[in-house]
Amino acid sequence: MGTSEACGKGLQTRAVSCISDDNQSAEMTECLKQSNGMPPLVQECTVPCREDCTFTAWSKFTPCSTNCDTIQSRRRQLTGKSRKKEKCQDADLYPLVEKKPCPCDAFLSQSYGNWSNCILPEARREPSRGLWVQGDSKECGEGLRFQAVSCSDKNGRPVDPSLCSSSGYIQEDCVIPCPFDCKLSDWSSWGSCSSSCGIGVRIRSKWLKEKPYNGGRPCPKLDLKNQVHEAVPCYSECNQYSWVVEHWSSCKINNELRSLRCGGGTQSRKIRCVNTADSQGGAVNSSLCNQDEVPPETQPCSLLCPSECVMSEWGLWSKCPQSCDPHTMQRRTRHLLRPSLSSRTCAEDSQVRPCLLNENCFQFQYNLTEWSTCQLSENATCGQGVRTRLLSCVRSDGKPVGMDQCEQHNLEKPQRMSIPCLVECVVNCQLSGWTTWTGCSQTCGHGGQMSRTRFIIMPTQGEGRPCPTELTQQKTCPVTPCYSWVLGNWSACKLEGGDCGEGIQVRSLSCVVHNGSLSHAAVRVDDVLCGETPFQNSILKQLCSVPCPGDCHLTEWSEWSTCELTCIDGRSFESMGRQSRSRTFIIQSFENQDSCPQQVLETRPCTGGKCYHYTWKASLWNNNERTVWCQRSDGINVTGGCSPQARPAAVRQCIPACRKPFSYCTQGGVCGCEKGYTEIMRSNGFLDYCMKVPGSEDKKADVKNLSGKNRPVNSKIHDIFKGWSLQPLDPDGRVKMWVYGVSGGGFLIMIFLVFTSYLVCKKPKPHQSTPPQQKPLTLAYDGDLDM
Repeated sequence: MGTSEACGKGLQTRAVSCISDDNQSAEMTECLKQSNGMPPLVQECTVPCREDCTFTAWSKFTPCSTNCDTIQSRRRQLTGKSRKKEKCQDADLYPLVEKKPCPCDAFLSQSYGNWSNCILPEARREPSRGLWVQGDSKECGEGLRFQAVSCSDKNGRPVDPSLCSSSGYIQEDCVIPCPFDCKLSDWSSWGSCSSSCGIGVRIRSKWLKEKPYNGGRPCPKLDLKNQVHEAVPCYSECNQYSWVVEHWSSCKINNELRSLRCGGGTQSRKIRCVNTADSQGGAVNSSLCNQDEVPPETQPCSLLCPSECVMSEWGLWSKCPQSCDPHTMQRRTRHLLRPSLSSRTCAEDSQVRPCLLNENCFQFQYNLTEWSTCQLSENATCGQGVRTRLLSCVRSDGKPVGMDQCEQHNLEKPQRMSIPCLVECVVNCQLSGWTTWTGCSQTCGHGGQMSRTRFIIMPTQGEGRPCPTELTQQKTCPVTPCYSWVLGNWSACKLEGGDCGEGIQVRSLSCVVHNGSLSHAAVRVDDVLCGETPFQNSILKQLCSVPCPGDCHLTEWSEWSTCELTCIDGRSFESMGRQSRSRTFIIQSFENQDSCPQQVLETRPCTGGKCYHYTWKASLWNNNERTVWCQRSDGINVTGGCSPQARPAAVRQCIPACRKPFSYCTQGGVCGCEKGYTEIMRSNGFLDYCMKVPGSEDKKADVKNLSGKNRPVNSKIHDIFKGWSLQPLDPDGRVKMWVYGVSGGGFLIMIFLVFTSYLVCKKPKPHQSTPPQQKPLTLAYDGDLDM
């Protein structure tokens, strides 16, 4: 408080020396080698001043009970004169009690979030081509799934989840079922050719043994009997097996009379089926030969008698043209061997018939089979193979014949009878190993997620096992507590004596904990949990002032305005613009109003300005007053910018002014009367005077003081009265009809009163008492000629 008082903050010093174990003086370096550093030589200290608040030392914290008592506290007391000082009794500035929660080993665990995917144990990984490829990766089997844990103490405050669970999770066993591939039997042996002559098909098949499940390799397309077939064409020459006939036996006459050696009879022959490819021509089973072409074993015959003609056998039919034109005839002939002894003519020696298609004339064409399935080399299951097709000769009636028949007609043969093909090798989907778990998406609180991914290294080929849909796994993070510093509200301005002037404001900084949800209230905890204080001391303490009467207090500067150019018709002729800011004075006492400046304005040059134009804006009239302001073209209301000469009036006045008692200026810009009074107008349309409405004398609300004469009580009520006020003149200046009526009626009433007074005064009655003296009627004259 003064130079004579030695108090306040200061420094304390001390000497530091190095001694050996036997208390002998040693070099300072010896101590520095064995310790972390030299003890401090100087520390801050405080000598309390007379005006300072003094306290006793803090007591020890109260003990915590075994059942996790919520709070422990310690106390101190004011000492000396401080107990009587008002500022020392402010608990915000000088707390007398300190509280802190007791440590507690009882924690409450609660599961949070959904269960994670089933996670298998980590497999060994091998780096290959820059990627982490799973070596002994397991895609199925027994694993674990996890659910995050939020942990709180007995008081409901969030704590680190490791206090409830070592890993921060609860876990349970789970199983990922292993995929099972489709199982088919091995190929059966090839069947025999479906046709004994010409083109046929040989087939082999597989059948379904077990269906796939859990994402196993799918089955190929199966038929209704759950089989899959492979077919290849086969071919055998139709003339490989043919019928061989021996000569007919002699004709055996059927006549029982043996004396006759001529006439009808039968003859027979032997037939057999032989393999034409066999040079020996040995007989084979007759079923191998075409049964439709079995030659007859017997036939009728006849022996001509000596007197009859003898003709030779018929010759071969002549050939038909390849077109089998029915207009072309086919011919065969025979000749006479012995003429008839009688006069009978011999039989015909020639025959003709038309060339009819598929009867005695045939056409031929090559027939191609479909391509076979892809045939691989022996023991191969995939890779390059060959697809083949076969060629046969078919007669026009659909009958397969030998290839020589088509070759004789010089038909064009197809070129390609085999093509290469590819059977895709079965490749199961191959995946990379899982990446490491990402960090939690939130630093604290609930709602955080961590994830890991894997990638498809080789997609499925052929009928391989398909890739799984789960390429990403997620896990909810354990709910860690959120610690944060919270600033309290500023205290009132504390003055060092006096009622106004400069003082100081303080606010507290406390460490709170919450779980990150909006519903969870923050709870104060030990400051150590929040770590270092992020704020400077200036954030916790600031200067303040309590205005003294008559002071002019300057406000803070406003923000700089936007850059503006001087413009003419929207165009600017300068490159540099201006921007401004202002501050104003808060006047504490109106007596000193003239000594305080109104506003302080600063301008500075700027670049990148814009052209604006300014327009006066006004609100609707309200009691003959309205708000008028200046608006910039970007919609911002500004001070200045608009021309002062063009400013619209903010107050509407009547001309001439309304100076009659109980009159005021109405919304229409003419003088009207207040409530309880009616307007009496002059012939020129202006208000003459306000006449009181009868019956309104005792209404206190109509009593007006002088200051209220020029203010309407309720503009709406006055507007109503205005509508039925006594207006003697029309808008064109002529006297209204009701004025003549009222004048005439008033004249008749006055005559009636005079006549009545005359009768009363003419015949006084003597026996009546003298009537009380009448109060004379006084008329006030204000000097107006019309009155």
